[in-house]
Amino acid sequence: MKMNKLFFGLLLQAAFYSGNLYAQTDLRTDAYSIIQDAVTDIVCSSSTDAIQKEKRVIQVLNEKGKEDASFVCLCDRFSSLKKFSGEVRDASGNVIRKIKKSELKITEYSDGLVSDDYYYFFEYTPSRYPVTITYEWEIKNSDGLIGYPSFVPQKSYNQSVAQASYRILTPADNPCRYRAINMQAEVRQQQTADGNWLTEVKVQSLPAIKKEPYSPSLSELLPRIYFTPLNFSFERTKGSMESWQSYGEWQYQLLSGRDQLPSTLKEELEKRTASCNTPYEKIAAIYQYLASTTRYVSIQLGIGGLQPIAAADVNRTGFGDCKGLSNYMRAMLTELGIPSVYTVISTTNRRLLADFASANQNNHVILQVPLPNDTLWLECTNPTLPLGYVHHSIAGHDALLVGPNGGTLCQLPTYADSLNTQVNNTLVTLQPDGSAKVEVKQTSRLFQYEDMASIIDMEPARQKDWLRSDINLVQAKVDAIRANEIKQKEPQLDISYTIESEQYGNKTGKRLFIPINIFHRSFYSPNNQGERTQSIQTNYGYLDIDSISIRLPEGYEIESLPKPVDQESKFGKFRSSITLGDAGNVFIVHRLLYYQGNYPKEDYTDFLDFRKSIATQYGAKIILKKSGE
Repeated sequence: MKMNKLFFGLLLQAAFYSGNLYAQTDLRTDAYSIIQDAVTDIVCSSSTDAIQKEKRVIQVLNEKGKEDASFVCLCDRFSSLKKFSGEVRDASGNVIRKIKKSELKITEYSDGLVSDDYYYFFEYTPSRYPVTITYEWEIKNSDGLIGYPSFVPQKSYNQSVAQASYRILTPADNPCRYRAINMQAEVRQQQTADGNWLTEVKVQSLPAIKKEPYSPSLSELLPRIYFTPLNFSFERTKGSMESWQSYGEWQYQLLSGRDQLPSTLKEELEKRTASCNTPYEKIAAIYQYLASTTRYVSIQLGIGGLQPIAAADVNRTGFGDCKGLSNYMRAMLTELGIPSVYTVISTTNRRLLADFASANQNNHVILQVPLPNDTLWLECTNPTLPLGYVHHSIAGHDALLVGPNGGTLCQLPTYADSLNTQVNNTLVTLQPDGSAKVEVKQTSRLFQYEDMASIIDMEPARQKDWLRSDINLVQAKVDAIRANEIKQKEPQLDISYTIESEQYGNKTGKRLFIPINIFHRSFYSPNNQGERTQSIQTNYGYLDIDSISIRLPEGYEIESLPKPVDQESKFGKFRSSITLGDAGNVFIVHRLLYYQGNYPKEDYTDFLDFRKSIATQYGAKIILKKSGE
């Protein structure tokens, strides 16, 4: 369910970097480009029609910003590009290129397979730097305005802004609502002589946002101001953005009459649930029916991609998007006497602005099914997921329940970090020449199950590559892969496989250097790159347990073992133990509990030290030498 098109159907996806003619040295710090000037001027002649004029003056400073010299604009049935011009100037200010509207390319490609979107774009690659590009264009919007374009002067990392302004004129009976995020700019709002509302804001000297590891997503960091009408008209429907409750009322009316099912389907539902004794069993049977008879297709037609296609049409065609499939599942459950709630959510924003309703904060729809002793959350776009499993893209996120009385905010449950487990039980049989055969039994649960589940449907060659990618061996031949998926509310994936390596250990003279743990190749600690500017964010927590048994080759004895470690910090807990068994065998256990969280930038050195200590343990070596020497 794509919400970008709600903003006049315009998607300003071009990443515009600019250097500045106003030459403030600090704007060049960490910048690949600087926006010299950005102007947005919108005049709403009514609640359904508007003209939007845009100007961007961009200077690309170096080759790292070259992709941001291009122009992209998304239109749809509600919006059209009426005017466009562009020019390119060199470092001396000489015009070296004029760009006409006729040079823009048009494509109907989008991530929605059924869509009325189409893109205008112009790709420009500078031959030398710096270069300054000016784009000016005008968009006409008609038949509905559910939202206004957001004021987002910066579009990318390493982009600074010299100055930018936003101005919107709205009718007297419909003042503009707004909310600033990460921005201290003053928004001025006043009535004009003829009673209309003028809302405007200007900013200057926004420094570039440096891309840093383990930082919040760019969408969370960008300074921005959301704008939305108090009341809106959209393709012959009317609604209010005064609150989430009122916005939910409008959403609910879009569902009216779209839950009717054909009689043949009603008979099929009755037959499939005839032997079910509980509501849960009926839900499971219908969820399985949904999985076997439909497929997901993103559909962005009609009311801005916000109204689901009718349940009868999903039944007839066998496909739908998140809205259509969730509404279809809702209709089938209603037929069986099981109430459910159409739920709007974001897969990117964990939190919604509780006191500021707007359509652009959500991009997805799921289904809530309240039961007497439990509440199920159904992901209808992927019913191959276990029934009731709350996947990582929505777990813990705010959501809007859409019912007859309007919208109600809620928060989905999530799982404790310690439950997102991956356990490796490993037996290593080491040979005197450093080669080895490794037998692995791996169990992944919840979020870690989700990370691994796609291996089930892979071709054997891809399965081997997938498993090999996280094995820290120069030579590793993966074979004998067996996978067993346990689909339950807390799903699990069991995988067993073997590894053969001609160079498991490095032989140097009379010694063998043996890795203590060949997993977690991707676990690393980045270098400290100077002063940290952003908070530290770890997206989800997990528990990794590696139990490794190494059978030592005859004729060798242990010369050196890594020291055990037991450490705890605000970022997690790590413990390693190493014990000796009979015949000199070595048993290693690594246990890492890694916390999901957001930490202040001042903790970054401690955070790196924590990760570095763990990476050191994962990468440690056992040193063997020939017996008696």
